[in-house]
Amino acid sequence: MHKLKQNRMKVNDAAWEKLKKQIEYYTEADTSISDISINYQVKPAKNKNYLRLNITIDKWDKITE
Repeated sequence: MHKLKQNRMKVNDAAWEKLKKQIEYYTEADTSISDISINYQVKPAKNKNYLRLNITIDKWDKITE
């Protein structure tokens, strides 16, 4: 596993809460939505370096236990 850098980024709780509300709103309005793609910029950068995370419903129970 990679060592964490000393200058850790904090995820903005307000941004995640707003995102959660938007997801709930749009998935209630359109029940055919099955997947959601999200881009979250943690800092401005000239050369982008992406982290891709995926979660599926069948694995959710294991995560929340």
